[in-house]
Amino acid sequence: MHLTQLHFAPTTLLAASQALYRIQRHRAQPGTVRIGPLRLPPASRLSGRFDLAGTSVGYFAEAPETAVYEALARRETNALSMSVLKQRKLLCVQTKVALQLLDLRPHASTFPVLQSLRFEQTQELAVEATAAGYDGIVYRSAQQFGMDCYAIFDPALRELTGSWSEPLVERTTGNLHSVVVSCLLGSKLPLTY
Repeated sequence: MHLTQLHFAPTTLLAASQALYRIQRHRAQPGTVRIGPLRLPPASRLSGRFDLAGTSVGYFAEAPETAVYEALARRETNALSMSVLKQRKLLCVQTKVALQLLDLRPHASTFPVLQSLRFEQTQELAVEATAAGYDGIVYRSAQQFGMDCYAIFDPALRELTGSWSEPLVERTTGNLHSVVVSCLLGSKLPLTY
């Protein structure tokens, strides 16, 4: 997919001090890319919707619940595993400066490919967005209706600072984080042990 196919490519500014949320592992895995508080998969994997070859891309959501839906309670998921939840945390970061993003939200109804699993198409669009000078992309969540998600490209990832992080399972009590409980109820996914 190409920018020219969109007929217009609106730009939106993600304001300085904007909070963004993501789910990530407590501990880095082999090959993990570390950028400040972020733990990202190797850029060579090309496993995300707007991934770029050789460039790290961080995925974020506008709300904690959206981050859980996007990372763990996806449409194709049949159950949430307690062992997986114990390995993850909710991370909140804030932008240090305003970021210029390609806004794909107006195109969500015209181009369902933007929410599909055909990542080759959307990755091609991400390549053109970086070449056009965008710091990232804002798009509609494919997992939670009406919510927004963000793909931020390196080096703009370095303009994010950690605000706080919380485990999805409380270590001493074993209690689930309230956003996980909310998403389990909303998705009707069973919790497995």
